[in-house]
Amino acid sequence: MLAIVLPVGSTYASPEQVDAVGQWLSERTMRAAGKDDGQGAARSLQEGVYRLIPLAELDAPEPVKQHFREQIQRNRSGVVRVSKGAIPSQRALIMALPKVWRSDAILRQRLPNPPSNLQRTLLGAAEPIGMEPTGALQGLKSSGLSRFYRVNDIGIVEFNEENFRVPGAVIEAFVEAQNTEINGTLAQIEMTADGQGRSRATLVWAGEDKVYTLTATGDGDVQPKAAVLQQIAAAVTD
Repeated sequence: MLAIVLPVGSTYASPEQVDAVGQWLSERTMRAAGKDDGQGAARSLQEGVYRLIPLAELDAPEPVKQHFREQIQRNRSGVVRVSKGAIPSQRALIMALPKVWRSDAILRQRLPNPPSNLQRTLLGAAEPIGMEPTGALQGLKSSGLSRFYRVNDIGIVEFNEENFRVPGAVIEAFVEAQNTEINGTLAQIEMTADGQGRSRATLVWAGEDKVYTLTATGDGDVQPKAAVLQQIAAAVTD
């Protein structure tokens, strides 16, 4: 599994930029798959990693790097304005979300390590909507999990945990995109708003074994959403 934590801002990207980034990601994934085939089981046993890298060190053509630089700069400037329809309504989001909810006992069997404890966070008392496996899937097992909640005055909150220690996993994030901290650990927060009164905040950070992503989507100002996500993140335990 090869992944990179990408900054938001594709709304402002030209079709040429989007095509260049898509082509680069596809080629990068194919190269990684080729190495796996060539090196066989020895490589597959290597523990996965999460790493922060300077954008300048990214193995990508200069147009791709410039695209990411522009996105990071927009994020650092504050709230990114997106087009109408880019952020779904809360009603549409709820209709599209999974409604299945599984016990911790089942999740412990299906995840590489126990699910994160959210009981001391605001989500511990929030209304659960559903959950779904994410990341690398193998039968009923997965490397990650997303849980969805409805939070009063905030909207829909998704908590995703992705174990990067699974063999062969490589998850990267840009040093320049880190613009906040969670319990002393560098983190990346992004805020978007449309012209219909909807907004979305996304917070990404890494722990000892997992990369966490919190996303809040709903009506109203985005700043309270960002503040709530940081409060939740600070209280997550593993």
